[in-house]
Amino acid sequence: MKVNTDILQNTVSAANQVSEKFKLCNTVPGGKKVLFLGNSITLHETAPAIGWPHNWGMAASREENDYVHLVLAAVRQKYGEPNYCIANAGNWELRFWDEAVLSDYRAAQTFSADLVIVRLGENVNREALSAHDFAACLDTFISYFAASHSRVICTDLFWEYEPLNRSIAAVCEKRGDTLVHIGDLGYADENKALGLFEHAGVALHPGDLGMRRIADRIIAAL
Repeated sequence: MKVNTDILQNTVSAANQVSEKFKLCNTVPGGKKVLFLGNSITLHETAPAIGWPHNWGMAASREENDYVHLVLAAVRQKYGEPNYCIANAGNWELRFWDEAVLSDYRAAQTFSADLVIVRLGENVNREALSAHDFAACLDTFISYFAASHSRVICTDLFWEYEPLNRSIAAVCEKRGDTLVHIGDLGYADENKALGLFEHAGVALHPGDLGMRRIADRIIAAL
């Protein structure tokens, strides 16, 4: 079983990474609607206790350098100004089998996105994998947000964990969604924020280069 040991060393809690589960941005009439579903790599609010002073994808140096805003820049260039929603689903990762968690994201569901980008999994409660069918739960999760007209793109894990990657791939194949592989990126130190943050867990997250490479693969899938 292939496992990037960084996933075992990540000490950034998946719980309460944001005070609000999602944020809606822009109200452009006719603009493409893009929904990002993720964890701290997608959005983590300021957390002084772990030395994270920002409110964007951990551990990019600036908001425009996280993968979300890099992808949005590409969408903007091709389709014009988009409407977008950024949702942190860290709590779902911890309780992926509990469908009641989805009710916290009702506004993100009613956003009815044209493009849904699912980029999560690193914080999934791995002890619960033997008791619950993660693939079935992920299918339910994606189906909750994806409207009939939605295009869905999923990535596998930045810190590779083979059982979860297999499940994500199986769900994408079943649903006909696009799978983007990024697991190799998490093995290269140059893609992390090592040396830039005192907190080891924060520093293991993708830095600017890692974020750019994640974004480039998602953009290529577009």
